Amino acid sequence: MVGIWSLFPRKILYSLLGLNRNLPGYLGLGIRYTIFKVLCKSCGDNVLIKPGVYFFKLENLVVGDNVSFHPLCYIDATGGVEIKKDVSIAHNCTIVSFEHDYTSGTVYRDNPVIPKSISIGSNVWLGAGVRVLSGTIIEDNVVIGAGSIVKGRANKNSLYAGVPAKKIKGI
Repeated sequence: MVGIWSLFPRKILYSLLGLNRNLPGYLGLGIRYTIFKVLCKSCGDNVLIKPGVYFFKLENLVVGDNVSFHPLCYIDATGGVEIKKDVSIAHNCTIVSFEHDYTSGTVYRDNPVIPKSISIGSNVWLGAGVRVLSGTIIEDNVVIGAGSIVKGRANKNSLYAGVPAKKIKGI
């Protein structure tokens, strides 16, 4: 099925992904996954994309095996995003790989963006409503508590929570 989608222009595939964003059931899951797999820079197997997930700049997104995107997530890979294997991204999470440049002296809404990559390691769980900001590195075996804002580095084998996210304990 992925082979058929690769015959379509990217612009049409983005439109089809958007049209099927909220399609329920297994049909919706299958359509979203097969289109997603073609549009991504790299995409592993067994990737779950629940209804209502928004993706931007998929050509800069690398996704490993066994990754789940739950409802109402927003993923912008402008600066590059790598999500390794066995990652769960709970509902209403945001991953944004760019910042705004406020030094240009122009009206804020017209300021250019500065792309900065994000790396999310293996066996990571982002709780509901987590925000991952540009330039962040989340190492392997990390849990980020619900509602946290992550900027910088989250070290392996740890639980982080808060605004801004801080290490709570080792796990």
